[in-house]
Amino acid sequence: MRSALGFAAVLAAGLLALAALALTTSTTRVYTLGVNPALAAAELGPGARACQAPVRVPRDVAFDRVGFLLGTYGEPGPAVEVEVRDDASGRRLAGGRLSAGYDDLDPDRTEHVVATGRVDTDDALRLCLVNDGDRPVAVIGQAGIASPTTSATLDGEPLANDLTFSFHADETSLLARLPDIAERAARFRAGWVGPLAYLALALAIVVGAPLLLARGISLAAAEDLEH
Repeated sequence: MRSALGFAAVLAAGLLALAALALTTSTTRVYTLGVNPALAAAELGPGARACQAPVRVPRDVAFDRVGFLLGTYGEPGPAVEVEVRDDASGRRLAGGRLSAGYDDLDPDRTEHVVATGRVDTDDALRLCLVNDGDRPVAVIGQAGIASPTTSATLDGEPLANDLTFSFHADETSLLARLPDIAERAARFRAGWVGPLAYLALALAIVVGAPLLLARGISLAAAEDLEH
């Protein structure tokens, strides 16, 4: 009886902690390309343009800001234009501007998030950064395998690396994003695995971990009493 009560208490505490975390943790980020900020993926000289395409944002996901990371070689950063274009036609859908004078990458690799105007489309996009200043700037990204469905170019020429981009909208809680997270994760899986399977797996981890912990504590306590 005492053991069962211990299990229930640990399980309840774990679920309450998870619920509190999900409700209090919020983010503006709605999607990323999965490209980690690992290296200087492209150097933009004055007037140069670096793009990533074709980018397909998940269905029913809209954004109004684009995030990226830049290295300035220790100098104040130049102005950079952000363009969101239709990949097929090249038509500009939205855009914004990062003003000159920003600092070099900090140790936490804080991204620049630029307002572009709302973009809500299922069509493939091309994301571009254009150096509108008079000194070079590095666009941060990762080796080209990071985003297998997209590729980067510099002034129209293929790059071996991918660029780190993220998409932002109004801030929402992590709890509200869980169904979307599961749906997007299910895109990179075996055919029999769907969003419900990911949610079930997450629940099994949340429930199972506290139970296993409580069971271990209970067994250890029982052994101590025997000795």
